[in-house]
Amino acid sequence: MTPFTAAEFAALFARMQAQKPFDLTVDRDIERLRTQKEGPLENLAMINPRTIFGTFRASYYGHGYDNSEKGRISADSVNLRPFHFVLYLAESGRIYVGSQYLGQFGGYRILRSTIAGMLPESGTIRSISHRLGASYYKNAVPKEIRVNVANKSTSLAGRSQLGGKMMIALTRTSKDDPLINRVKRDVIPFFGKGQGAIRQAVASLMNQSDLVEIDDEDVLDCTVLADMNGKSTTIYMFENGMHATRFRLDVTVDDDGHPANADTCNEIVNALNEHVIDVISNG
Repeated sequence: MTPFTAAEFAALFARMQAQKPFDLTVDRDIERLRTQKEGPLENLAMINPRTIFGTFRASYYGHGYDNSEKGRISADSVNLRPFHFVLYLAESGRIYVGSQYLGQFGGYRILRSTIAGMLPESGTIRSISHRLGASYYKNAVPKEIRVNVANKSTSLAGRSQLGGKMMIALTRTSKDDPLINRVKRDVIPFFGKGQGAIRQAVASLMNQSDLVEIDDEDVLDCTVLADMNGKSTTIYMFENGMHATRFRLDVTVDDDGHPANADTCNEIVNALNEHVIDVISNG
């Protein structure tokens, strides 16, 4: 893969600025949003020759719902949510993308597609997702483990016949709680490994609780809340089906529930430098 140059990065920024605007009153533009191959770019700024800050709007549609202010929102309507992002051109010629999420909401796939469509020879661009290994979390001190399990009566004694899933949370009661070492020793080391190994480790831990009895295949998802290096962190053992590594950003939100662009982008840059680029550079 040929490295990107500073000139190509500057040309990419120019194409981003020249993006054709979206008009939500025009059917053609609404269809552009429904394809989810492109999202509106806003607040674009080239901070330095290697760093671009911006905001993109991810489109959501296909599910009708009721809103306390607007009433019924139809499944045909397109809803846009803003998320901030950073593009960073490393010395290696790689372009790193940092994209903000709000809980389960985000749109990295749309952002990636938008950017890839503006790169030269986008058909030959390869996207490589980096995922940290368990060693990154060696200093993590678990506070709570949350496990989603399939609601099967054959696996949990006395469980209902309704199906679906249920969430089980185990929380430490003190700094000396044995749960801390059990999660640290028996679950976190499997981060980044195959889902089968993670399911087996999580099921084994849960079966020690005397509350439940589950099979490996019943484990649908697992999240560990922990303190690490003076900050709270969330370890997504299964990454919720996503390939991108996630980090908590220390930012505040406004009355609409959104963080400021500059604060968010600066935190993304810090996370990229500390947790991704430095890790890759040092093997």
